[in-house]
Amino acid sequence: MTQDNPIALAILGDKDFQSLKSYIIATTGLSYFLQKDDDLAGRIARRFQLIGSRDCAEYKIMLGVSTAPGSEFDSLVAELTIGETFFFRHSEQFDALRQVVLPKVIEANQQKRSLRIWCAGCSSGAEPYTLSIILRQEYRAALAGWNIEIVGTDINRNFLARATLGHFDDWHLRSMAEPMKTVCFKRSADKSWLIQDEYKKGMSFIHHNLISGRYPPQHDSNENFDIIFCRNVMIYFSAETVASILPRFDRSLHPHGYLFLGYSEINTDLYKAFDPVSFPGALLFKKKAESASLFAPQPVLSPLSFLPAEPRPQLPAFKEPIGIATPAKPKTLDALIEARQIANKGDFALALKKVDEILLLNSLDASAFYIRGLCLLEMNNLPGAEEAFKKCVYIDRKFCLSHYHLALIYQKLGDEQKSLRFLNNAADLIRELPEQNLILAGDDMTVHQLSHMIKTMMRTAS
Repeated sequence: MTQDNPIALAILGDKDFQSLKSYIIATTGLSYFLQKDDDLAGRIARRFQLIGSRDCAEYKIMLGVSTAPGSEFDSLVAELTIGETFFFRHSEQFDALRQVVLPKVIEANQQKRSLRIWCAGCSSGAEPYTLSIILRQEYRAALAGWNIEIVGTDINRNFLARATLGHFDDWHLRSMAEPMKTVCFKRSADKSWLIQDEYKKGMSFIHHNLISGRYPPQHDSNENFDIIFCRNVMIYFSAETVASILPRFDRSLHPHGYLFLGYSEINTDLYKAFDPVSFPGALLFKKKAESASLFAPQPVLSPLSFLPAEPRPQLPAFKEPIGIATPAKPKTLDALIEARQIANKGDFALALKKVDEILLLNSLDASAFYIRGLCLLEMNNLPGAEEAFKKCVYIDRKFCLSHYHLALIYQKLGDEQKSLRFLNNAADLIRELPEQNLILAGDDMTVHQLSHMIKTMMRTAS
């Protein structure tokens, strides 16, 4: 706690703290810290303790000297960034990759017989290795003789070092079936899991800053990518920062390229220069052929002049929300937003703890049960998620996203009748609503988007 840390308290009281904070946010893009002074000061304090610094102005100068390996900037980034990740996270997106994206990309690349994927903000490597497993296990025949390249980038060099080693613990592999673990990994003496060499082929990990780095990220290649994954990264950025990054992603994609984002990062106003592709439980984006003219030129952000706008909260957008009868009390709403933000970072156990604290105070909070269901779904606990979503719709029958997630669960369980019933429930709840209305707890998802996802799922089921 900051109040128990005299160094952090001194940092907060330093007249140059706000200037240091602005510089850190501008150079890293981490606008998450705009409203988190205590958290930021606590992390800076850990660096001050190690290097003996006590002065924010002096420390800001130190950060600007170099961003090379071993620099103080590098060490601070390691304190600021969050590395929660696991294999096959958001399984619906990987289903979309298998069933929609890869068949189209493979068809488009038949002549050159190459496939390039960029995982931006790859953390310790679970996402790029997941892609390698899918390609080398499920597409071995289709990609025989192809040049497959997967590039993982991150601003945190410690994460990249771990990714290069390919060492993971049980928590990272929690969503993988035991037979797959034994095929894809070797058990180490320290009981960690080491990825088999086969899945390291064509893999490279590169240091890259999405704010100031070059696009594409490799210095030895200007070739574009077929697919870009940038999931659960831009939730920490402001809308202005995201708007500056998107044109560079666009220019880094081949004409047939696809962009995958985290569920909390989809803002249709920002992504309208891409074609949305809806798939049951997932929304991804395809590059438009004419996209080069759709984006206005974006200058590279200046670390000294740019200060990101205030970040939007990740849970409920209460602009004409659909799906709740009684608004949450302010304290409860703050707790719900905090729980959702924790879940967005991937710490589902802590998010569950926060949700359970809310439910102790109010056992009839539909939004809390919804977040509980999302966390359990991510932890591959289908029975627990089913129970949570059912409690949500019992409390508030109009909570349409719980109906939708129940439909997804029953589809996974092979119960098409129940799946269709809950899909119809969700469709009925939004049928007469204006398309631009926001869906409660949908992270800026509109009625139009949800309707499209429901229709796509119905077509898939029929």
